[in-house]
Amino acid sequence: MERGNRLFSRSTFTSVIRLVPVAVALAATIYTISCGSPGLGMGASGSGANSSATPTPGNGALAFVSNFTAGNVASFTRNTTTGVLKRTATTAAGKKAGPRGLAVSPGATAAFLYVANKADGNIYEYAVNQNSGVLTPLSPASISNGTNSGPDEIAINPAGTFMFVTGFDAGTVTSYSINTSTGQLTKVTAKVTGLKNPLGIVVDSTGSFVFVADNSAGLVYSYKIGTGGALSQIGSIFDLNGVGGSPEFIALDPGGKFIYVTDLNAGLVAVLAVNSGALSFGQLVPSGTGPQMPIGIAVAVVNTVANFVFTANQGTSTMWSFQLLSPGFPAIPVEFALSGELNQPAGVAVDPQNAFLYTTNQGAGTVSQFSLAPACFASPGAPCFVRTVATGSGSTGGPFEIILAN
Repeated sequence: MERGNRLFSRSTFTSVIRLVPVAVALAATIYTISCGSPGLGMGASGSGANSSATPTPGNGALAFVSNFTAGNVASFTRNTTTGVLKRTATTAAGKKAGPRGLAVSPGATAAFLYVANKADGNIYEYAVNQNSGVLTPLSPASISNGTNSGPDEIAINPAGTFMFVTGFDAGTVTSYSINTSTGQLTKVTAKVTGLKNPLGIVVDSTGSFVFVADNSAGLVYSYKIGTGGALSQIGSIFDLNGVGGSPEFIALDPGGKFIYVTDLNAGLVAVLAVNSGALSFGQLVPSGTGPQMPIGIAVAVVNTVANFVFTANQGTSTMWSFQLLSPGFPAIPVEFALSGELNQPAGVAVDPQNAFLYTTNQGAGTVSQFSLAPACFASPGAPCFVRTVATGSGSTGGPFEIILAN
């Protein structure tokens, strides 16, 4: 299932993302709508993390966006009060039609950033300027994930000592040890093989388990992390409780007892229970299939309101907001976003303050910002659209993933 500059198709697992050109002026314009004004969009969130990376370290004063088509990474500073993103640089990240997954080293200071390039098979390594977010390649600047492996998504354990990368094209999950002083990666000898097209990946909050979505197999795998970073399989489960699924990305429930998995072609979210790393089927939400094509997913705590699951729906250029009635039990979703607020959204991130949501727009070369102020949820029940900001990749640069740091 190739992805990048073509729209995801619901009819086949091998379809791709097609970016629809939009006016260059759209990508360069900042749209601002207050929470109380007419024409509100509704937004979404995710516990200070994107759907396949580690929780945001620090206060989220920096942001990074992978631009798939343009072959670079955009750096931003972020005003932690207003949420405004200001682009400070774009940095080459290997071959064009390649940069996808992002991960940042955990801790009080996000010293290092890692980028998976699906096109050239490399993981790119950078030192992060703590004030501007400007990236400086390490030496060496990259490490090979394996010829034709198609590295896609990245996750780092909470201790910052191990990194795990899905090899979409080779059916692998590769483990790396991280030198916490220099940021350099060293490949762990043992790696997971025999999967079809692994995509989304997360590490649980205890640093004990890894969960992987195998897109073409319709399976979600669970693994135990060994002392040297090697993964041993615990088990696997069909995300749709039967064959035919196409799981994308995974979000962790804050309580650690459930994970939430988007299924692209079914247009659903699967709820899976977790018990000592082992997975069991919970339920599917909403109850019927649809054209939404959810990709990015995240969980957030909206102050004084409730916990929510949010998804980026590429098929309809909308988002879903699921209120969690209790852990593992999402309510019927509210679908939101007005025309111009989203354009083929993919990646999702929320700041550590749970005040703002950000989502990348593959069809517009932008990032959309939403407010999570409780007043926004009073009516109609989801975040308020605030503005968009260009990633500097052009109107069809294919911004895919976003992560906050520092």
